[in-house]
Amino acid sequence: MTDKAWVQFLLVAVPVMSLIGAWLALRGLGGRRDRTSGSRADRNRGDEGRTKNQVGDR
Repeated sequence: MTDKAWVQFLLVAVPVMSLIGAWLALRGLGGRRDRTSGSRADRNRGDEGRTKNQVGDR
């Protein structure tokens, strides 16, 4: 490859790899958010989610 070909290759490869990296990062964050959303909802639910007649209910 000549020098011009390397420059053209890098002008294509670098942005493509950046897009792939950003996509993977967003995908990972989205997966983490999906996994934790159930537990966060459970924490925020409070007393509403309790069933009656548990120990301590009067």
